[in-house]
Amino acid sequence: MLAADVVVVGSGVAGCAAALAAARRGAEVVLLSKAPDPAETNTRHAQGGIVYTGPGDSPEALVRDILAAGGGDRGAAELLAREGPPLVGRLLVEELGVPFDRGEGGGLDLALEGAHSVPRILHCADATGEELQRALLRAVRAEPGVALLPGREALRLAVSGGRCAGVCVAAGGRAGVLAGRCVVLAAGGLAGLYARTTNPPGATGDGCALALEAGARVRELHYVQFHPTAFAGPGGEAFLISEAARGAGGVLRGPGGEEFIRHPAGSLAPRDVISHEICEMMARTGSPCAYLDMTHLPEGLLRERFPGAYGRCLRAGVEMSREPVPVSPAAHYSCGGVATDLRGRSSLPGLFAAGEAASTGLHGANRLASTSLLEGLLFGWRAGEAAAEEARRLPPARPPEAAADPPERAPGWAGEELGRILWEHAGPVRTVPSLREGLRRLRELREEVGPSSLDGPLLVAETLVRQALSEGRSRGCHRLSDLEEVRS
Repeated sequence: MLAADVVVVGSGVAGCAAALAAARRGAEVVLLSKAPDPAETNTRHAQGGIVYTGPGDSPEALVRDILAAGGGDRGAAELLAREGPPLVGRLLVEELGVPFDRGEGGGLDLALEGAHSVPRILHCADATGEELQRALLRAVRAEPGVALLPGREALRLAVSGGRCAGVCVAAGGRAGVLAGRCVVLAAGGLAGLYARTTNPPGATGDGCALALEAGARVRELHYVQFHPTAFAGPGGEAFLISEAARGAGGVLRGPGGEEFIRHPAGSLAPRDVISHEICEMMARTGSPCAYLDMTHLPEGLLRERFPGAYGRCLRAGVEMSREPVPVSPAAHYSCGGVATDLRGRSSLPGLFAAGEAASTGLHGANRLASTSLLEGLLFGWRAGEAAAEEARRLPPARPPEAAADPPERAPGWAGEELGRILWEHAGPVRTVPSLREGLRRLRELREEVGPSSLDGPLLVAETLVRQALSEGRSRGCHRLSDLEEVRS
């Protein structure tokens, strides 16, 4: 049986930050990646950027913007605003040398994005996540106290004596137990469960499933953010058109070319507002999508600032400098997750969580653009430090020796059906009767498929729908069209 002081599940920004922080506190760390390529994470696909700070900005201003967007926890927002940007400067800019874009004078170029009061977003064109992932993995591989194990899927948490004592791991069709004094879940979000999503295939709520099965508390899984501008043109692939496109001057229009966003901030309103107004416009007009118009912007700017999106649109037959881009909402981000305090501690002793897998309450019911990478970095770092400190005080973990065989793989159609159920019944616009029908269909699917690799995703999906039903009101990205909205 392998053993470590701290086991980290997930190799995105939060997982890498947790591993680095724990190792630098003297812990022996094992970092697990489900994918054979540890760079294949949601972090890698992040386009927009990461919150920093600039002229005219302040921690208080960032707190106001975060709370205005989602009505989240003030303490979490204040901590992020106070400690997050300095960590970006120390670790990403100075130590790791992430190649953020710079202006003509050589200073860091700060972009404006939706619902931000000032330009404060660092970016690497529209591939910020890819550059960040590359730099963090390079640092992880160079860190003496971290062992990176790709291609290992966490099947369940090993619980012994009322605390988390390791992870049951599958690799190459075989299962084993990895003992850990503490475990950090940083396995990403659940938006990849939806039929229409901007997420890569692996974003299936693994961290929440592991926590639920071990008896840890999760909260607010129904706060799923639907990004308003996912590509909706030929081919059906919902790739992301970054928030930064609207920050640069892109305007949302209806099928007749009219501007239709009623919010005072127009196309720069918070994501939940934009998504809801797009859905209302589509229902009202019968249009299959909205249109993001950037034809008034210089072609050179679009190619330089958004090379990834420009190229993907072009391959799909849309040249964004000459015609509006068809867009509509798609599942993008989990605002809820494993319930933790501000050091990543969950309700199960020995278990920590960070990043999109966790819920500190920071985002409330709607996430402010470009705060996800900063959240993953800061709270991953804090969870790693806390896990290392706790592990130092504990004897070696002694989880159960035996590990069950990996479950049978569910048939492909079953995962697709789960995605359709969530999209149809727990999508951008919901009703109480539809949520109840969705829960019934999920239970029916569970019975039809039987025990399989879909058990975890089904548990997460059922929990999401039950929590949506228990909310009893509209709030942020949880929109019940048959009830009055509450914005807080």
